[in-house]
Amino acid sequence: MLALYGFYRFNLQTLSAETARLNVRESSRLAVDFLVRELRMAGARPVRGGACAGFERLLRAEEQAIAFQYDFRGDHFGSLADGCPDDPSERVRYSYDAQAQMLRRATGKGSAQPFIGNIPADGFLLSYFDRDGTQLLPPLDPAERAAVFLIDLVVRTAQPHPDPQVGEPITASLGSAIFLSNPPN
Repeated sequence: MLALYGFYRFNLQTLSAETARLNVRESSRLAVDFLVRELRMAGARPVRGGACAGFERLLRAEEQAIAFQYDFRGDHFGSLADGCPDDPSERVRYSYDAQAQMLRRATGKGSAQPFIGNIPADGFLLSYFDRDGTQLLPPLDPAERAAVFLIDLVVRTAQPHPDPQVGEPITASLGSAIFLSNPPN
């Protein structure tokens, strides 16, 4: 019975650790996939012409926060793009909340909502580069934000190991280089 219990306990701990590994990998992958998809749209204006007051592709560019805008609809849900990202949800913000150890996402003037949790202090990092490959050091001013050509993104998630005898947390780290294809103006 003792041998059978030991076998059962070992397999349970292994299964718990593998489940935790899958959770942190999926969280990192989800965050990177979502951010890459949205950041590639930064600055998109399918309808050109006419002035668009206050249009900037990147509104904020910091090491652990980014805000951007793109035109994907008109004044109401389901309407076609109107050439200016001044409509609800066309401004998107991502920021790291150190106290809660999570990445938050907000649209428009709404409050930031939890997006991905279990992110340690150095687990969400953004680096910015111009067309020549020169790194731009955040926080970026408007001219530097307009010059951003590439954003290097790293998302790392971590959670405690399910075996209390293992001191190291289970982590997963993913990254991506995001080329901003839409011109700044």
